[in-house]
Amino acid sequence: MAFGTPSGHSLSLWTLILVLGAVRANQELPLPEDPPPPEKIIPSTPKPTPPEQDEHLLLNTDLPIFLEEPQHSFVVKNRAATLHCKAAHSLRVYFKCNGARKVEAKDFEFVDPQNGVRIMEAEINVTRDMVEEFFGQEKFKCECYAWNGKGTIKSQSATVEVAYLKKQFESNPDPVIKVEIGQHTELKCVPPQGMPPPRVYWLRGGQVLQPDSSVLVTTDGHLLIGQARTQDTGNYTCVAENIAAKRMAPTSQLIVFVNGGWSAWSQWTDCRCPGDILGAGKMSTRTCNNPPPSNGGQPCHGSNVKKSKDCVTCPQVEPPRWSAWSEWSDCNEDCLKTRKRQCIPGTGSSRKSCNGKDVQTNPCSSDLCRSMELTRVREANIQNTQNDILLYIGLTVAIFMVCLLSFFVIRLYRKKGQHQSLYNMAASDYHPEFFPEQDKKSLSLQPDLTQTVAACYEYPYTTPATSVTRSVSEHHYDVPHLASASDIQMSPATSSTLESSSGKRSQMSGCTNNSDSTYDVATEQVTLPLSALPAAYAVTPTTSGNYTSATVTHTGAFLNLSESGVNLLVPEGSVSRSRKQEIFLSILNEDCFRPKLAEHLTQLSPVVSCGPNVSLNKAVVLKVPHCAELSRNNWSISVLQSDCSDSQWQNAVTLGQETINTNVFCQLDNDSAYLVTECLSRFVIVGRSTNGNATKRLKLAVFAPKLCFQTTVDYCVRVYILEDTESSMETVFGQEKRLGGYLLVEPRSITFQDGGNALCLNLDSVSEGWQAKPGSSYQEIPFAHVWQANSNSLHCSFTLESYEVSRNLNFKLRVNQKGFDYQQTFDITCRDDASDLKTSSSAKYSNELVPKISIHSETSRSNDSKKSSDYKSAKTLTFDDGGTKIAKNLIVTDRGVSTCDDFTFRLSKQIRKQLCHCLDTPTQRGNDWRMLANALNVDRYINFFATKPSPTDCILDLWESRNRTSNALTELTQIFTEMERYDAVNILENCLGPNWL
Repeated sequence: MAFGTPSGHSLSLWTLILVLGAVRANQELPLPEDPPPPEKIIPSTPKPTPPEQDEHLLLNTDLPIFLEEPQHSFVVKNRAATLHCKAAHSLRVYFKCNGARKVEAKDFEFVDPQNGVRIMEAEINVTRDMVEEFFGQEKFKCECYAWNGKGTIKSQSATVEVAYLKKQFESNPDPVIKVEIGQHTELKCVPPQGMPPPRVYWLRGGQVLQPDSSVLVTTDGHLLIGQARTQDTGNYTCVAENIAAKRMAPTSQLIVFVNGGWSAWSQWTDCRCPGDILGAGKMSTRTCNNPPPSNGGQPCHGSNVKKSKDCVTCPQVEPPRWSAWSEWSDCNEDCLKTRKRQCIPGTGSSRKSCNGKDVQTNPCSSDLCRSMELTRVREANIQNTQNDILLYIGLTVAIFMVCLLSFFVIRLYRKKGQHQSLYNMAASDYHPEFFPEQDKKSLSLQPDLTQTVAACYEYPYTTPATSVTRSVSEHHYDVPHLASASDIQMSPATSSTLESSSGKRSQMSGCTNNSDSTYDVATEQVTLPLSALPAAYAVTPTTSGNYTSATVTHTGAFLNLSESGVNLLVPEGSVSRSRKQEIFLSILNEDCFRPKLAEHLTQLSPVVSCGPNVSLNKAVVLKVPHCAELSRNNWSISVLQSDCSDSQWQNAVTLGQETINTNVFCQLDNDSAYLVTECLSRFVIVGRSTNGNATKRLKLAVFAPKLCFQTTVDYCVRVYILEDTESSMETVFGQEKRLGGYLLVEPRSITFQDGGNALCLNLDSVSEGWQAKPGSSYQEIPFAHVWQANSNSLHCSFTLESYEVSRNLNFKLRVNQKGFDYQQTFDITCRDDASDLKTSSSAKYSNELVPKISIHSETSRSNDSKKSSDYKSAKTLTFDDGGTKIAKNLIVTDRGVSTCDDFTFRLSKQIRKQLCHCLDTPTQRGNDWRMLANALNVDRYINFFATKPSPTDCILDLWESRNRTSNALTELTQIFTEMERYDAVNILENCLGPNWL
């Protein structure tokens, strides 16, 4: 109210003094740290007062007084809303939002130099996340509180909303509007919904339209034109704008048209035809130019001539005329083009013929003439070439047939002249005089006991379907007459091909005889003595990536490729109860599946494929290993997605840029990423360095052929540089198997940092008798070849050559990134395996020459799980160790043996339902599903879970995939205890029993 008289002034002052006195009499002095009691908070009711009374209140009041209260505000995009508050006589100023939540505020104070009053100010920033995470029915609002020793007052509530403006207008103006000059029209425009409501204005020709007496913009945003003018013709655009955005409707074209009008009639004149001297009758004319029609206006209606009854009508005489010229014809052989026209005869007594020619000829352009000539020459050359090709093909076929016939004739001739096969030759039939001197020694029936160098036993590499087993008969040689005791060739027993849950794999349980020998081979089962198994890490045949599949029902499933660190959790209820779905999981190790990345991007994980792409009721959790070093937080990680039937990669999600419409949630741990998605397809993790210092882990593996000094001149060492994931060795093992290579030492890891520095490899400290070829001891791999590798088997080779006989080969291989001190050093020792073998009985060889298999304990498997061996078959094997038999449920591979456990869900459907009922409902303390997500460290983008029907259920699915240790339930119970959700603790204890721990 306004005080206009002294009496009103005094009455208001006395009223304020009485109110303040009553409040002061009922106050207690709370501490500044404690929130004031609710009944002692006096809301601020600002009233307009004269300036002298304001100063009087500042100097004499006991309670704080607000000088500035927070106003309604909006959060614009990612810019926070700022609320400001200022109070006098206050010792503390703070904010509360939504009645209970305290918000951190920036406060500062000063003393007014004119009156000495203490003034405090405070301001807070309300972010978009704070507003969106509020689940109340009312709007997000904040109040300012001012406190001193006399009491506390509260300001008016200030609401904070997220400013937005939708893209589509609710109603767009018509594209084209026509109006007659002087008439009125309306251009309707209903702006899109927005907060705050947008301001609507119009543009004409790209410029802001200024309203005048004829043009008006209504409060609804419509454009009214009272009397259309010719200058109103133009393009009009409706614009809606608020603090969040500006939207423009499609342009509307306004056309102001003018209908034609007749001029006044002319004076009467005589009617006279051309050539006549005297006229008969009178006539008058008028013109349609008052005004002339424009912008599509209607022409004048009626006749432009009026005549008297005796006016003579003149006959219409038309002279002869030419028709239009026809199109130019194509150029003829003389390089000329022609066109024609026709003469149209006139009417009356005029002549019947036209002046001029009816045919016109022009020469073609020089370029076109040359082109025609070249075309004729080219066609002739093509015809000649075709004839020549046919001639050459005939000659080639004739020569080939002659060569093929000659080959068979020579082969037949040589076959007739050969001696009898040595396989059928008896000892009495052997005549050394028929053989050269240098062969007599090797062809002798008795072994050469003077030999000092042992034989070289090279184990041939075969596929599981064509493996050759070692003979266990009394003979050890396929051709006994041509082999001495030092030339024995043996191959280890290999496995037959079986099909397991991981695809077609090999199992070491049987043998297949595919040998060409005339001697029988053993078909009995190979026993594996535990003490006799060698520790060498042999290369085995591999398939193109790991693969597994399962028939999934409504109870869920867990597809696991444990040797590769990849698994897929299909929660219970993902598949409808009345349906069964076949789901597969595989790792695509072929180079063609690697994504072609842009500059500065690098691949951090294998390409994992799961499918088929079917509709699921719940999201699945896919675990994918990665090789990014996350300790420095300098990566920008993205997940690429591709349909299984398409090779195009799309960005599914970039960490830190998620929205509520993001379909994939990525939980990034130190070594693995967990993808929560409802779409089964191909996935791969890539990264970009944010500051040029991002680091990824690389795996170094050193391969070489088996050392054999009887046949070796050059020795090739291959060093592979791979992503440090558990499945990266698959392709390398398959490639080295074909090359006859062995893994010399265990693979090791090295860090590789962004910045453009190359990877350096140096081979030195070579033992005596060997030397590196010139220029091959030091190599550099460019940075781009490593960072943006397009192959799963990137490697470089070192070649060593022997210059004297030596049974041992030692060398060191040093690998480091150029410009960095950290390096990885391999100290490698190679020996000729033949030197360790001695001549013995066939039974001894039968026990020593066993397949190369390594048995790893449970601890060693976990510490060195990156050997990436293929699962072959899960079955129970018996190992003979000094008469003691140990039976275990094992997975046998060509590179090792590991245990296999069945998967069970930690939480049953009943327990999950009760936990979701407890935690899905938001609580005032916040110890609901949001605190559970925070305790499990999966709250990086908590809005993803908020969009699900049951946030707790989705969080527990992710917990099931991440926590497979034996004490997982104990840790979950501890989390519920720390959250003070004892009802959830009781659910676990009641359903699982008192002794479940």
